[in-house]
Amino acid sequence: MNPQNLMSAAYFTHTGGPEEIQIGSLPIPTIGPTDVLVAIPEAAVDRVDAYVRSGAFQTPLQTQQVIGRDAWGSVQAVGAAVSQFQPGDRVWTNSMGYGGRQGITAQFAAIPEARLLPLPAGDPSAWLALVHPGATAALIVTQLLTLTPGQTLLVEGGAGHVGRMLIQCAKLCGLRVITTANPRDFPALQALGATPIDYAAGWENQLTQPVDAIIDTSGHVPLQLNLDQLAVGGQIILIAAAANPTATFNLPQFYMNDQRLQGFVISRASLTALTQANRWLLAHANQLTAPAYQRLPLSDAAVAHQMVMDPQVKQRLLISLT
Repeated sequence: MNPQNLMSAAYFTHTGGPEEIQIGSLPIPTIGPTDVLVAIPEAAVDRVDAYVRSGAFQTPLQTQQVIGRDAWGSVQAVGAAVSQFQPGDRVWTNSMGYGGRQGITAQFAAIPEARLLPLPAGDPSAWLALVHPGATAALIVTQLLTLTPGQTLLVEGGAGHVGRMLIQCAKLCGLRVITTANPRDFPALQALGATPIDYAAGWENQLTQPVDAIIDTSGHVPLQLNLDQLAVGGQIILIAAAANPTATFNLPQFYMNDQRLQGFVISRASLTALTQANRWLLAHANQLTAPAYQRLPLSDAAVAHQMVMDPQVKQRLLISLT
């Protein structure tokens, strides 16, 4: 094959550990009528990328599956039926690399027009670092929660990437936010508008009244303990699970209090729901604080997949393709 038709990419051919990731040359993808060819300078690394690579998250894959779902880049060519973008436009995506779609940790990607949005002004790397936790939070707060301005949301694990974005999205929607966290993180969480409480044992005693909704980002809080803090008609949304994924709860109390329990993973979101969340993010781009990030070279893609699972790594991880 002509070297001019090849690109550098990080991909795997078998699910497994980070060592399954290969760095090599793949053909530059061709585009169909509704696709856009995008040159990718940076791709993000999310925990869910590691779940796809390991096989923990079951999803259709390609024979040579490029890793990653979130990236920004510039349009190089468009399919005959594409109407929203043209060469030179700067765009971003956050739904590639699963569901049978090729990933985006490569110098070029063919992306369906419907899965692209215009890149907002400002630092594109900061936006890319924000996209995954931001879309997760925006979808939960604006579509799954049934709260009205002035009601109270408890975010468990507010100092994490998703937790901080949940706080920001909830405050923009007029909610009162309480969050559990380590006291060292209190100043940063207060700056985002939340009321932090110490996540140590007995945190529930710091609540003065039941809360209207709880989002557990940690998976470490017993379900019944959360239900005990929940108001009548309240809801709990789980987005993580502890090592022991079983839970028990008082069923009569649950149904007589008209409470609701829902699990959520962004990879199951419909394109319509994801697009709605992404547009909400764009509309509030100037009001959101992006998380800190660090860049790694493409050659360190496997290292990045190790790092993203390490709870001691606090920054978002971006892979540079330039």
